[in-house]
Amino acid sequence: MKKMRIPEDSVRRLSRYLRNLRYLIKEGVETISSEELAQDIYVSAAQVRKDLSYFGDFGTRGVGYS
Repeated sequence: MKKMRIPEDSVRRLSRYLRNLRYLIKEGVETISSEELAQDIYVSAAQVRKDLSYFGDFGTRGVGYS
């Protein structure tokens, strides 16, 4: 398996994603788009997708993340 260096900025955002997603789960939200997640943590939707892509394939195009 090829090792990939994950940018420090992406690593720092992980806690923000986690905190937001835990809140959404408590609120009963089952699916969220990269655009919605981006608005919640003040980054672009493209940045959300790029950050998560370092850890594998997540979400469904046109649907979001569940």
